[in-house]
Amino acid sequence: MKIGATGALALAAASTGVVVPVLRLLVEETGHGSIAAGVFVAAHVIGGVAGAACGQRALRIAGSARKLAAVALAASIVVTLAMAAIASLEARIALRLLDGSCHLLALTALVAAATSGDAASRARRAVGMGLAIVLGVASGLGLGAALGLPATARLLPALARPEAALIAAAILSAAALLAVLAQVANEPLPAAAPRAHGRRPLAPGLLAFGERFIFGTLTVAMPYLARPSRVGMVLGVFMTSSVLALPLARRYALLWGPRRLAVRSTLAFAVTLGSAAVVDVLASIGPALIWAVACGASAGALYATALVLAARSAALEERMRDMGTVHAAGSAGHATGALLAGVLVAVLPGMLVVAVPGVAIIVAATLGVWITVPAAARDCPIIGGIAAIGADGKPPEPATELGR
Repeated sequence: MKIGATGALALAAASTGVVVPVLRLLVEETGHGSIAAGVFVAAHVIGGVAGAACGQRALRIAGSARKLAAVALAASIVVTLAMAAIASLEARIALRLLDGSCHLLALTALVAAATSGDAASRARRAVGMGLAIVLGVASGLGLGAALGLPATARLLPALARPEAALIAAAILSAAALLAVLAQVANEPLPAAAPRAHGRRPLAPGLLAFGERFIFGTLTVAMPYLARPSRVGMVLGVFMTSSVLALPLARRYALLWGPRRLAVRSTLAFAVTLGSAAVVDVLASIGPALIWAVACGASAGALYATALVLAARSAALEERMRDMGTVHAAGSAGHATGALLAGVLVAVLPGMLVVAVPGVAIIVAATLGVWITVPAAARDCPIIGGIAAIGADGKPPEPATELGR
């Protein structure tokens, strides 16, 4: 089941990525401009948030994660083909909203189902599934970009139309659906357990929001700050470092405890982002590479921590809820960062466009974790050290799990 779910997850993620390069064209061919494009992008995010909100109930109605994923993918195929056939902005925004819900339900159902087992196995599989999502989206972006190349337009003019990317997305979703039906076992849900009255887990969502916010800011702001070759190099090194940091961060999450890794990763991320405010990291290749590696590794550690925290419950329905929170918050963070960067690039000079909102959002996420889980403060090398001095110099005991 795990291999089948991983393959289906990568294909579903690729179907999301392949549409991104043509989002602007899909809006422009309806006769609208950049504001409408922003609404079109936001519709997918809002749909994902709605899907996360109803994920547990949808899982209970479907009766199994396999059935929920299959139904969500089938609905996504129909919705995507409808977007390709209807050249109306209003209709496409409504369909994009629905597609966001379908995709998030499918992704979270597959991740939740594949992250069973003991605590260590759940953490390992959650990070592996996160890696599949990242690589799937990257592959989809590459395919979408290839469809828009001038050479593609010359050889196969029909593929140069933005609707071709939507059809490709539907094909990828269909392949994911076949993988689910052929490879994922239909494991029924256990009997419903009594509902816990505790708060919904906020920390994984805060971490995912902050990490994705930074990447959304970088993708929009960087083209205005450096020449294309350097932008491609920095973003490529950032993504590569982030991917490579995922398995390493999982090991440290198990060694230190995810709470300690979360606090230290946010501290490292904030310091790295803040350095861009005082040093022109894009002035030469060396500083740019060092900065991209440090930022990417910190981002990967944050994402891995969020996944480990979301997979800690042994109950499938709770993992479905927590994974939905992570993915919805991540999508919202990416969209918010991209929109804010579009505004700040005309106001702030240089890398302050990235540093100012980046440090602010990471600090806000850290404070959010601190407020929701006060004990997390003692795992910070700075705050924890000060607290230890006030407690007769006794260092605090490291915690191994972040409470809800």
